[in-house]
Amino acid sequence: MVAFKELVVPTDFSEYSLRAIDYGVEIAEKFGSHVALVYVVEPLLQAVDLTWTTVDFEELNKAHKETAEKQLEKLAEERFPKGIRCDTVILFGKPFVEILKYAREANADLIVMATHGRGAISHLLLGSTAEKVVRKATCPVLTVKHPKHVFAMP
Repeated sequence: MVAFKELVVPTDFSEYSLRAIDYGVEIAEKFGSHVALVYVVEPLLQAVDLTWTTVDFEELNKAHKETAEKQLEKLAEERFPKGIRCDTVILFGKPFVEILKYAREANADLIVMATHGRGAISHLLLGSTAEKVVRKATCPVLTVKHPKHVFAMP
């Protein structure tokens, strides 16, 4: 029998990812899983020479991290019953890369994440974090779409 002992549940705090968290909670309850609730901070303009500006991007990144930590803790308290072991994890970098690295290092049995169902043009320009995770993950990935989202067939 398949046992999902280590779950990775990435979030971006959107309504879509809240739905995926609900799936993660259900799976964790059924299998007695440990859950890592993950948020990835994508640093602002890291590799650009910004000596000409007075904006402190390091401070903005720090503030983003602190805000994300508070939101993640609140989300864990609100969504996860006391019986589920849930850790909150803040990562830095490109979301799909960091999710994949973390899942591999944590020996994840399953990644549970939302799809946002962007349109074709947006998808071509931006790509899809969920799609990249599905294609490159070493463990199974459960993608969850929001029930109100209607996908238009090409």
